Amino acid sequence: MAKVEKLPSGNYRIRVYDKTTNSRKSFTAPTKAEVKLLAAEWENGIKKKAAPKDLTLDAAVAEYIASKENILSPSSIRGYEVIRKNALGDLAKMHIRNITEKDLQMWVNTNFARYKPKTIKSQFGLVTATLRQNKVNLEFDTVRLPEIQKYEPKIPTEKEIAKILTIVEGTSVELPVTIAVTTGMRQSEIAALKWSDYDGTFLYVHAAKVPNRDNKYIIKDTTKSRASTRAIEVDAVLKQRLDRADRKGEYISPMLPSSVLRKFQQLCDKNGLPHFTMHGQRHGNASLMLAQGVPDKYAMERLGQSSPNMIKNIYQHLYDEKKKEVSKTMSDKFSAILDTKLDMENETPHK
Repeated sequence: MAKVEKLPSGNYRIRVYDKTTNSRKSFTAPTKAEVKLLAAEWENGIKKKAAPKDLTLDAAVAEYIASKENILSPSSIRGYEVIRKNALGDLAKMHIRNITEKDLQMWVNTNFARYKPKTIKSQFGLVTATLRQNKVNLEFDTVRLPEIQKYEPKIPTEKEIAKILTIVEGTSVELPVTIAVTTGMRQSEIAALKWSDYDGTFLYVHAAKVPNRDNKYIIKDTTKSRASTRAIEVDAVLKQRLDRADRKGEYISPMLPSSVLRKFQQLCDKNGLPHFTMHGQRHGNASLMLAQGVPDKYAMERLGQSSPNMIKNIYQHLYDEKKKEVSKTMSDKFSAILDTKLDMENETPHK
């Protein structure tokens, strides 16, 4: 216990060191006994607060998810629930205060046989966030995670984009795929578009259709980020297809996102195209914009991107494609030079 001081006023004061804030907490009372009691109660409360709860990891993760229910998106909550129910393994029944770095490493190693590195990173993130919330202080950075392989989306070329726009015309996925190709909108945003969001010139993006924790699709009034809420001017191709469409219901594309993707990939298979995804059309749109010299800021605004990461990835894709072009050009050039030299030697008369 710290030293008790008598103040000029006649009261007593005690200062107790607070490790969490690296400062001192001061208490004042009329008597020495009272001031000691105040300090003791405070210290006891801090110790109780700092001690990990006696919970299993499964229960602790459930508590963590519940604490984020109104903050995170429905799809994020659903993803967390999937991890809790399927990926905790032997850790699920362990009490959180007994979990060690070795336990975490063994769990990661076991999951590596079943899950991709990116999925394991998400699982580890949920578990460590839960443990931190419950004051379980481990050296999490000593746990080795599998290396995440660089994601290489299939990005359609200009010729493939033209073919996509042709093969979807007149089908049930004409509008959602055309919107994806020409605007770069996310699949969840397209699914939430209503006819009232189209005024003949712009599409107004302000909602998303996403699966909730029960895997049921719901309309979320806010999009992925503040940048995602935007107005996109439609091009001539999309305008023509929107204007001639039958407005049978409230939504421009009433199909579920999963149904749109399945039908689109069937059309790709049938017409000799790679197994493109709807998200690949978003990358294709970004690639076209950047190849045409559209400024990054405008491209990000149109795509509803708050982070430049996707733009950087597209630049790398364009750079790699350009490298192949340059390599072929240089190879052809040197072959032509060599052919010219050989022709000249053959034409030179021997003495």
